[in-house]
Amino acid sequence: MKMNISNIYISNKSETCFSKNGNPLSVYESYSEALESADYQFASAGIKFSPYQCDTCGKYHLKPTEFYCKKLSSFCSCTDHNGKRKDSYETRSDAEKMINIRKRAGVTLYVYACPQGKGYHLTSNKGY
Repeated sequence: MKMNISNIYISNKSETCFSKNGNPLSVYESYSEALESADYQFASAGIKFSPYQCDTCGKYHLKPTEFYCKKLSSFCSCTDHNGKRKDSYETRSDAEKMINIRKRAGVTLYVYACPQGKGYHLTSNKGY
């Protein structure tokens, strides 16, 4: 894939969003800028990235596609055992992808349909 250098966007580093290692994430002003950067990184390094809009800063970041699970932006009122609002995944497939990601960290989770009809949730309760 040949890239036009005029379409490459220089990303800024976030002041509010950080990787698990504590490094600031690259931030993009629009989905199209993030997508161009993802395409460039795939062309140059062979790594697939997916752009997503951040709930914290409202800008766009990139995440390796193998770790990207689409969460719903409209929330239900379902909460976990600590009273924290549950994440809702758009599809069962996205929820199962997150289960596999968490399994790598030694966490066992299960997927179930939101009782309010807003996607899928994860639980540690095997009998749900």
